Amino acid sequence: MTTQRKRPFGVSIIALLLLFNGLVAVVQGGLQIYDFYQAEEGRLETETFLRVSEDWTALDWLTLPFTIAGIVLAWGMWTLHPRAWFATMALQGIYLAAALYDYFQGEQVFVQMLLSVATVFYLNLRDVQVMFHIPGEREPQEAG
Repeated sequence: MTTQRKRPFGVSIIALLLLFNGLVAVVQGGLQIYDFYQAEEGRLETETFLRVSEDWTALDWLTLPFTIAGIVLAWGMWTLHPRAWFATMALQGIYLAAALYDYFQGEQVFVQMLLSVATVFYLNLRDVQVMFHIPGEREPQEAG
């Protein structure tokens, strides 16, 4: 008889936040490209793009690849895939490093940093690690 694992509420929230963040980033990226295209009246030249993007932050440059990764990881977290736990932890580390870089450049990125730190702490709870079958963690013993 197989027992079905019940996904913790916090993991569901993390998966939904990853998905929401990814979808919002896709929409924002599409709008930025559209605005850039309209401002340049359809002329997309390398020099123009370099001039416009010279004041982008680290998080701006990481948006597309990590948006895709976040959407894929949302599915992995939702299905409790063990690799999704590790990849989400790595992604949060990258987000924190980029947010710290932006912070020292004078950007206000407190919400992103808080969400990343909260995600890392939550994913390191013993019960959550057990759900993802992280090596070294044992199933909790039931009393009785």
